[in-house]
Amino acid sequence: MKKVIIIFCLGLCAFCGSVSAQNTFKAVVKSSGEDSDLLVGAAAVVIGTELSVIADTNGIVTIGNIPDGEQVIEFSYLGYFKKKVKVFFPQPVKAQLNEIKLVSQALEVEDVVVTTTRNYQKAEYTPTQVDVISEDQVEENSHDKPSDVSHILREQTGVQIQRTSAISGTMGIRLQGLSSDYVQILKDGFPLFGGFSNVVGITQIPPLDLQQIEILKGPESTLYGGDAIAGVINLISKQATEKPVYDIMFNGESATAFDGGFYASQKIKWFAFTLMGSYRYQKEKDWSGYGFTETPLLQRYTVSPQLYFDLSPHAKLNIGGNYTHEARTGATDAYFNGTSDSTNNYYERNLSGHASSNFKFEYEFGSRGTLTVKDAFNYFTRNLQLPYYLFAGTQMASASEINYRVAIKKNDVVVGLDFRTDRFNEGADSSATKRNYSFLTGGVFAQYMYHFNTKTTIEAGFRIDYNNQYKVYPLPHVALLRKWNDVFTTRFNFGMGYKLPTIFQAESEEARFVNVAPIAAGVNPELSFGGTFNWKAQLPNFNGVHVTINQLYFFTQIVHPLVADTTTLANCPDGNCIQTSYQNANGYTQSAGVETGFNLRYRGLETGLTYTLTDSHNKNRDILGNPVLSTNPLTAKHIVSILAGYEIKNFFIGIDCYYYSPVKLDDGSMGKSIWEVGISTQYAYKFLLLFANLENIADIRQTSYGPIVYPNPTYAHPQFAEIYGPLEGRLFNAGIKIHLGYFSKKKSAYTGVEKLKEKDI
Repeated sequence: MKKVIIIFCLGLCAFCGSVSAQNTFKAVVKSSGEDSDLLVGAAAVVIGTELSVIADTNGIVTIGNIPDGEQVIEFSYLGYFKKKVKVFFPQPVKAQLNEIKLVSQALEVEDVVVTTTRNYQKAEYTPTQVDVISEDQVEENSHDKPSDVSHILREQTGVQIQRTSAISGTMGIRLQGLSSDYVQILKDGFPLFGGFSNVVGITQIPPLDLQQIEILKGPESTLYGGDAIAGVINLISKQATEKPVYDIMFNGESATAFDGGFYASQKIKWFAFTLMGSYRYQKEKDWSGYGFTETPLLQRYTVSPQLYFDLSPHAKLNIGGNYTHEARTGATDAYFNGTSDSTNNYYERNLSGHASSNFKFEYEFGSRGTLTVKDAFNYFTRNLQLPYYLFAGTQMASASEINYRVAIKKNDVVVGLDFRTDRFNEGADSSATKRNYSFLTGGVFAQYMYHFNTKTTIEAGFRIDYNNQYKVYPLPHVALLRKWNDVFTTRFNFGMGYKLPTIFQAESEEARFVNVAPIAAGVNPELSFGGTFNWKAQLPNFNGVHVTINQLYFFTQIVHPLVADTTTLANCPDGNCIQTSYQNANGYTQSAGVETGFNLRYRGLETGLTYTLTDSHNKNRDILGNPVLSTNPLTAKHIVSILAGYEIKNFFIGIDCYYYSPVKLDDGSMGKSIWEVGISTQYAYKFLLLFANLENIADIRQTSYGPIVYPNPTYAHPQFAEIYGPLEGRLFNAGIKIHLGYFSKKKSAYTGVEKLKEKDI
């Protein structure tokens, strides 16, 4: 009997011990912010166990059978950053209901600080309309085309990537119906490309070291001087942190092209560095079978080091540089095969080099403001060689600036001086008349922002520029932000701009600079004015569904625009019979329209639908004074884009679809409508990121509707059609990115398709 009692007691003790070792955790999961919506369906997992639950209709998770000791519980909800919580069991008997708040990834984008406006405000508080492409979006979209930023930019509303050469693959950016000549590209606020270098600029910018991209639409010369008539695109570099980052990337394409790149960054006490390098090889390819390469033979490499110094608690210094070398050749198939003769030996050989340096010094005076001194220098060389012509030149450009910013209560003031130089020297080429120029421009600017309250902010700015050839240009700017309630926000912007005249226009590039005349003495800069009105509705969260509607109305008018005038030469034995010259039109160019965006997010699903309506036309007067109205060529009146993506755990899949309505060509004829469809996938596992993409699934090409190259009279001296659609067919690429920083002592949180933020409490 005693044995039975002993066995019973031991069993009872074991049972009680096992019960005491099994614990229950209960919490309500909400979104952070003022609304604190319940996150129905949020997941909770006890790390290192198989215990996991889903939040009920009240947003409550209840996890049972949790062992004693310290446990880590991870909470996740698609569209929100993950959060880890350390809990020690057993808990007190009367433990309160825990509250877990997750941060929305969409809200994190809103918290991005905008640097282009110089006020360093969060995007949601900036009166000037700024479209921000976040680091996660840059990372995700860059894998579609790792060699340059063109694919990232083309997904933005109102942006159109336009090819400028039929066989060399050069591209430009159209912004709100205006050509790339009117778009200013910056890197960390420094001018990157312009004038001579603008035509190859976008194809030479790898996205490996980019943190975000900021797009300002409309005349913005008040901020950055000339050229910013259609808008500004500012590429923001990644900043080094104490967590070391060492990434390497490899990519291969079905059209026999390969990319390799690396990015490294780390901050060590008072010193930090970033280093980016990339290489691309691309074999030529004739997609259409017409005997010319639509994809050129290309080799390019880029290296960009940046150094950062914390000189004192108040003083910071950044110095760096960039060098890009590129050789690209487009030609007849016979040229590459070594079978060309005098009737089909045409080629275009572009050899370019771009070296730049940057310097930035900041000193903080505490509440008394911040002094910034910065300088950038660009040196660009390009040789364009044809069988019968050589164009060669060198561009040296610089931008120096000193500004002082102070923010006192509701006031934010920036004042400054800048000085810009742009000099082009034509080399020993085929042109008998050199088309050199040298511009020196000094400017004084001031910006003032006043916050009436948390809902209303006004911004005003004024700049006066003085140019050595074209004298004085005053440029005002005003912007107003009004938050009517938690859902509805409006913005209004107005500004002016100007552009100095040079031969580096789209028409010169199409003519390969053959018989392009220098800018005449009587030609003046182009002046512009315009603005935007934007309203945005961010609807309340409904059962995890997030809806955002965005509407932007834009208007830009360029007074006395620079237009190309072509004449036929009487004596042209070499076959180059067309001469191009430039003059100011007696009238204006006007681009107006509306951009509509609809975005829906539900858990891991996100879809976006955008529509852009553009009316871009010229109204000039002929020599008799009669008005002549014409539509701007190569501008699609209707652009529709449909973007959708779904993320589950470490896997992401997305689809993008674009429609471009027929465009008017220079000869008065109309092009064809264009559809482009692509699909992209990514999978992340610890330190590895695998990606694969298929572009132009429908295989819609401009050459499907007819040739783009014509004999004149043979293919030794061909004529080219205007390019308005893709020339490449279906293109598949796949690659891998390896995060070597994962193995360091200070590991980065590479835990998903995107870089997820983990917060322990």
